[in-house]
Amino acid sequence: MSLPNPRKLPVVAIVGRVNVGKSTLWNRLTETSRAIVSNVAHTTRDRNYAPCLWRGKIFDVVDTGGLDVEKTEIGKGIKKQSEQAIKEANIVLFLVDAQTGIMVQDLEFAKLARKLNRHILLVANKTDRNALLGPALSGELWKLGLGEPIPISAASGRGLGDLLDRTITELEKMRKAPIDQDDSARLSIVLMGRPNVGKSSLMNAIMGEERSIVSSIAHTTREPLDTNFVWRDHPITLVDTAGMRKRANISGRLEEEGVERNRQALSRADVAVLVVDATEDPGKQDKHLAELLEQTHRGLIVAVNKWDLVKNKDTKTTKLYEDTVRQCLPFLDWAPFVFISAKQGQRVHDILDLALRIKDERKRVIADNAMDKFLKQTMSRQRPRAARGSETPYISTVIQTGTEPPRFRITIRGSKTALHQAWLKFFERRLREKFGFTGTPIVFNIDNDTKPVPQTPGKHKKKRPIGRRAGRY
Repeated sequence: MSLPNPRKLPVVAIVGRVNVGKSTLWNRLTETSRAIVSNVAHTTRDRNYAPCLWRGKIFDVVDTGGLDVEKTEIGKGIKKQSEQAIKEANIVLFLVDAQTGIMVQDLEFAKLARKLNRHILLVANKTDRNALLGPALSGELWKLGLGEPIPISAASGRGLGDLLDRTITELEKMRKAPIDQDDSARLSIVLMGRPNVGKSSLMNAIMGEERSIVSSIAHTTREPLDTNFVWRDHPITLVDTAGMRKRANISGRLEEEGVERNRQALSRADVAVLVVDATEDPGKQDKHLAELLEQTHRGLIVAVNKWDLVKNKDTKTTKLYEDTVRQCLPFLDWAPFVFISAKQGQRVHDILDLALRIKDERKRVIADNAMDKFLKQTMSRQRPRAARGSETPYISTVIQTGTEPPRFRITIRGSKTALHQAWLKFFERRLREKFGFTGTPIVFNIDNDTKPVPQTPGKHKKKRPIGRRAGRY
């Protein structure tokens, strides 16, 4: 099976040593706040992509980690990600701090950047006080061998217009001009789960490259990472997120901000993929995440990862495991399961095909006459039940009021009438059996009509017999 095709947009990478303002600039250019901004070194670890719109044109901007990293497992991963960003970029924005001046690391990284890419723009950040660079600093900047510096302030936005104009001009010279792009048809998929269930490995397996740093250290991924590509002619954004732990176990401001950005990523997604570990039974945190996903009304796929590690499998193993998970998470009985191995790449692309199907299901519209016929058939099979302390319900109409997710309004006659939840679940099951709605929640809104409930004609009482059979007098 072929791998996803990268989105055909020009790529501009932001690189430099730590704390020069790369994530601040990335947030400004992409008009988001998804990148965590902190004074803590190496807050950004993976490549983070997002579109930048300027003068009606779009190109991708990539945020990277600092190139000056320690020789640890994660440090090597950060450097590798940054170097890969420089190689693939059409233009590199090499960022330096105009307030601290040029350091030895800047000279070393400029030399490395020139080896990996010859299309580099030197950007002097933090020029808040003076729009023009002093002669001393200008002399230092020329030593980097990257040409004339462009002064900006990512924090205040000063000089960003000039930077963007220059970037687009350079892209046009390279015949890589930004293009008009309509993202209305784009499918957004977010990967969520506890730490170390294999979300980053799944991201890498889908893309066929080391897109995210994979480590046994919990919370290696700190912020949502967007990757844009095309699958079966459909534009897709795949979002890797930080592992979400119990609130009591969250330590430090960076992790708290990362979890909050996970929630924001979920709110803008079409379909969420809940990644669980096949070698462990679902825990409280899995249940907490599933409840969060249900409340946000996203489409949902349960991806059971590490299936290759399950021993003594047979034809019934998947069904038994799925039943176990559904017992723990009964409110997600409508979510489909995919049994995968991110490490071996087994069935990982089935997630993309299923997500595209779910997106269509979330847009499904049922005509009013079809719904009326379905309602009559359903009520003939099982009459509506009343909630405790409520009068017998009489459903007058059920109509669809919205999509993504599908929404239905059930109108009941009588102000003191309420439907029993058990009957509502029965109605939902029948609705799914008839019309589909795979992988998407269905929202019901109950309206009470003040009109009186129609009275069912009662049976005629038998008349008292007349004559001898009437009894004695």
